[in-house]
Amino acid sequence: MERPFVLVVEDEAGVRDALAKFLGLHGFEVRVAETADAALDILAERRPDAAVVDLRLPQGSGRDVVMSIPPPTPVIIFSAVPQESERLEELRPNTRLVQKPFSLSLLAGMLKRMLHHAPGSRRAVK
Repeated sequence: MERPFVLVVEDEAGVRDALAKFLGLHGFEVRVAETADAALDILAERRPDAAVVDLRLPQGSGRDVVMSIPPPTPVIIFSAVPQESERLEELRPNTRLVQKPFSLSLLAGMLKRMLHHAPGSRRAVK
């Protein structure tokens, strides 16, 4: 069975690398981007099964990335400023907020649940 493909968009290398490694160990295929532009390039190549996106990014906005991912693909927004994501959770189905600092276990569990319940989900996580 193919592993679910997750796009991680985060500009802080320490957070990005830890998250990518942790998700990889928990059954996900992970690709990372440190800017909004890089994330949009990845999205043009391949649609992810889910995404984890920081809103404050260099070279564009995480909001643009979130809105470029077609519903019902699950999206987790992580931000230290929760007010930034409130409108996005209302506008885009299957979008959730995880506040920074966050628990890697909590985030991976939420991602698995969102994938499991997403309409038309193509892949399962062990």
